[in-house]
Amino acid sequence: MRPLFERLGQEAERHYAGLGASPQAFTGLAESLLSECALDKQVSIDALWSAASGGGTANIGDQSKPGLIPLFTGEHVRIVAHLWSDAADRLHQHDWTGAFQVIEGQSFNSRFHFAAERDAGEFTLGQLHRRSFEVFEAGHIQPVQDGPSLIHSVVYPGKPGLAISLRVAGQGPKGAYEYLRPGLRCPSYRRREASAAQIDLLSQTLQIDEDIYRERFGALAEGLGEAALIRLLDAAAFDNLPVPDNVVEIALNHLPDGARILASLDDIERSDKTRELLGEHDHPKIRAFICALFHSESRRELNETLQIAGFTNPVIDTGRALSALIVDDESGELPPDYLVQALGEAALTGDMTASIGAMRTRAEDAPMLDVHCEFVGEAFAAMEEAPIFRCLFKA
Repeated sequence: MRPLFERLGQEAERHYAGLGASPQAFTGLAESLLSECALDKQVSIDALWSAASGGGTANIGDQSKPGLIPLFTGEHVRIVAHLWSDAADRLHQHDWTGAFQVIEGQSFNSRFHFAAERDAGEFTLGQLHRRSFEVFEAGHIQPVQDGPSLIHSVVYPGKPGLAISLRVAGQGPKGAYEYLRPGLRCPSYRRREASAAQIDLLSQTLQIDEDIYRERFGALAEGLGEAALIRLLDAAAFDNLPVPDNVVEIALNHLPDGARILASLDDIERSDKTRELLGEHDHPKIRAFICALFHSESRRELNETLQIAGFTNPVIDTGRALSALIVDDESGELPPDYLVQALGEAALTGDMTASIGAMRTRAEDAPMLDVHCEFVGEAFAAMEEAPIFRCLFKA
């Protein structure tokens, strides 16, 4: 397999030199070369594994992230394999230019527009809007330009998945940016020097005494300016440190856009929870629904996402998926159809009262009807507190 990528990489290097080594021109070249090569017909995860186990991918280059395997490293051009299983990429832009091709699996992709409003240190406040949602099958080629022209998120509902990128460094600053919904852009690296020591101390304090942790987190937050406080909260969210109520109050009172910033930082928890749920569930419909939740910021977007993703009976499919996600039933007993339908209707319409009323009409003689009606209300009250279900509570 290594000779295949050597040939592709060297050919890309030659053509790139002929283009005056212009990163902007490389996108079209990468699309053309990937199309001609048809890697999805020649490469597989099994072939990649065989090459790696035999030393065929050694000494090609290093990557800083798990799941990225270098396949070619030239003077300018790099070819990288992207492995997917239970992963969910937060919204991001790239610092490279080129294209990637889906080799195995099905890829859920959303594209976004970010309307910047103001900067706060290395962060930018603004508004994120989803421009499109697409399902990419094996063979699909996606062009990539560095910078904000492509802001997207990627999740593979099935596993394993594989994509390969053909790229050169972009013209912008080194290092990608992440975007947190509803509206915060931040550098993708975490534990920055300015907050690493604070996070380490807070983490140790939490292990010793929660009350002292709350007190020290609050005292630290009180003394920080806007950018430093966002930086601290961002790093804490990334390290899964809980933000105490007193610190939430400080953020709401001290930050000009405190509510939006806190809501945006919840997006980190949402992506973490998406990975966790994907790791717990293997049923294709449930995994696809988890991915649809991640890609959606409102019920309108969720309905659109489910339609594009091929959910032919979205109400029932949604109800069954929610049942699996929120009901911890070790017996494996399936909920009754009338409860499944009520959960799906409430989720996709936002009208829980009407959904419960319709359930009472459909199943008026069911022996546990009152219990199930109460369950629907309790379930949605609990889901409203969880960022992973945020889209269910916005029209």
